[in-house]
Amino acid sequence: MPRRSALFLGPLSAISALLLTVAMPQPAQAYTQQHQVTVERGASFCVQATAGIDHRIPGVFSGNQAWARAYALAGDCTTVHGARARVRLEVQKWNESRAAWEVCATANWVEGTTGRNEFGLTGPSISLTYTPCGPGWHQTKAEAQSYRYVDSAGRFLWFGGTLYSGYEWVE
Repeated sequence: MPRRSALFLGPLSAISALLLTVAMPQPAQAYTQQHQVTVERGASFCVQATAGIDHRIPGVFSGNQAWARAYALAGDCTTVHGARARVRLEVQKWNESRAAWEVCATANWVEGTTGRNEFGLTGPSISLTYTPCGPGWHQTKAEAQSYRYVDSAGRFLWFGGTLYSGYEWVE
């Protein structure tokens, strides 16, 4: 093969590979999740949460799952604070006529302690297999809290907040 032909085929192969990469259908994202987001922070504590939702899509590894997790950290939001925490979740569906999110499924509080392992932060978590409430937008609402002693109150109190997964269209 002449040198000129070889020089021409190199860039042509690169362009062909690029076109195939762009033109080939990419797998659909089968879930929506907000991961380890701060929902409340004080001088000496930080509460973070994860909220996610998945819905069944034919041909894609997926299922009707909702999940949530709570993390209790020190005030810098990075140092692990092995503390008592709890989490609960709701699956919600958007009601267009009322312009409001309505509860579709719920899971009760799950309590536990937080920490760290070889995979990262740990904390109480919950997973729920739900039945979609008809076609429409669905999301997970996670409530995450940590239990800490408050000197001025003279007792332990729950601190935390709410995190939404983001929404997905379910048929």
